[in-house]
Amino acid sequence: MNKYKSIKYNFIMNFIRVLMTIVFPMITFPYASRVLTEYGLGKVTYVTTMVSYFQLIAAFGISNYAITEGAKIRNDRQKLNRFVSEMFYINLFTMVIAYIGFIIIFFFPHFKTYRYLLLISCTTIFFSTVGIEWLYELIEEYQYITIRSIIFQVVSLVLLFVFVKNSNDVAWYIGLTVFATAGSNILNFFHSKNYIKISIKGIRYTDIKKHLKPMTYMFGVSVASVIYLNSDITMLGTMKNNRDVGIYTAATKMNQVLCQLIKSISTVVLARLSFYKSNDKEDEYYNLLTNVFRFLILLIIPAMFGMYLLAPQIIMLISGERYMDAVPTVRILVLNLFLSPINGFIAYQVFMPIKKEKIIFWATCGGAVSNIIMNLFLIPYLSYNGAAMATVIAEGIVMLISVFLGKEYIKIENNGASEYVKMFISACPMVVFYVVLRKMVSMNFIIYTFIMVLCCSVTYFALLIILKEDIVYSEFVKILKEKRRKLR
Repeated sequence: MNKYKSIKYNFIMNFIRVLMTIVFPMITFPYASRVLTEYGLGKVTYVTTMVSYFQLIAAFGISNYAITEGAKIRNDRQKLNRFVSEMFYINLFTMVIAYIGFIIIFFFPHFKTYRYLLLISCTTIFFSTVGIEWLYELIEEYQYITIRSIIFQVVSLVLLFVFVKNSNDVAWYIGLTVFATAGSNILNFFHSKNYIKISIKGIRYTDIKKHLKPMTYMFGVSVASVIYLNSDITMLGTMKNNRDVGIYTAATKMNQVLCQLIKSISTVVLARLSFYKSNDKEDEYYNLLTNVFRFLILLIIPAMFGMYLLAPQIIMLISGERYMDAVPTVRILVLNLFLSPINGFIAYQVFMPIKKEKIIFWATCGGAVSNIIMNLFLIPYLSYNGAAMATVIAEGIVMLISVFLGKEYIKIENNGASEYVKMFISACPMVVFYVVLRKMVSMNFIIYTFIMVLCCSVTYFALLIILKEDIVYSEFVKILKEKRRKLR
């Protein structure tokens, strides 16, 4: 239990896992969006969004709290067993509350046509609870969750092509989504016995009382987060129609997966940062924090350039010509590629380890309120473009509040400002490639996208090496030294 793999190895494993969550949707989403059409896709998104509110209640902010607090005692098997058991007990209780709330809204007349789909989708609440996914992040067991995720993604992909064949197969599509979650979480539950022993016998209110206050703050954060992340879908579905929801879903798909990929970097270090902070290893803590922030910017800059320039090709690739109205929406959401990962970094890598959940709470509440207000004003006139604008504004407000309330805790070394300039300069040639390749009008959009990504990626990293950007250049030198050593 006390032997943990290096941060670099964990990052590679988690990067592969998250990358697979991009690769598989790049296969499944284009197929599903064409087969189900924008109306069926809108229905799927609406149902899963509604269920996500009850998943939120069941989760009750347990995941992030369990990772940060559990990391402090993870080398003590007895204490960890007790802690995980208490978390699981709380999670079972919140799951029951979530299902009570779900049953109440299930019989609302508005949901009559969605009831069958809601029943299928709501099973994820149970499987997410018993899956205790947070345990594996707590003990930094990224190898297992990566292999497990890939296996179930492959199986789900095969079943998708077998069972989802026309616009009437919405239930099958949702069912396969549930299958991927259920399979992974059932496996988690049994596999967890290799690391801990869960027993809820003898757990009393006095044992869990100490966890409730910080968890309540994290739950508040989660509620506010879901409101400003999902209110656009909910309000679009209510104020407009399923087609608009489908167009918006297509526009946000690539943005979401890129944000998730970028955030995977900081997710890996949450437990390690908490461990460093609780053991007074200040130098290691701030050094890791600074390096993670720089690496985030290293990925964010080219992602923003690429998303803006390739918006039409991205929509054609993942959804098809019927969804081309989503192109302006994709470009509006480019700003979110910067705001969302940095907000996540500030909240969970800076504030969480030092127990500043209150700042996260107020910043997220500010984002939620502003998003609802902006949606009310913008959606009636601009539909999905208005929803995108509201999302970007909300993320911006979250960042402003976080910096205003917590600026004394955000201690990122500023002596590397020139490194960010090098990153920006290295990304600029992407515009040149875009202009040159655009003139080749006869080129297939898939070939165009492939050439653009290849040329831009090679040029970006080559320029970073030429300009001697800290992170990339140091890794390049290490690789060269290793090659020379092997040749001797």
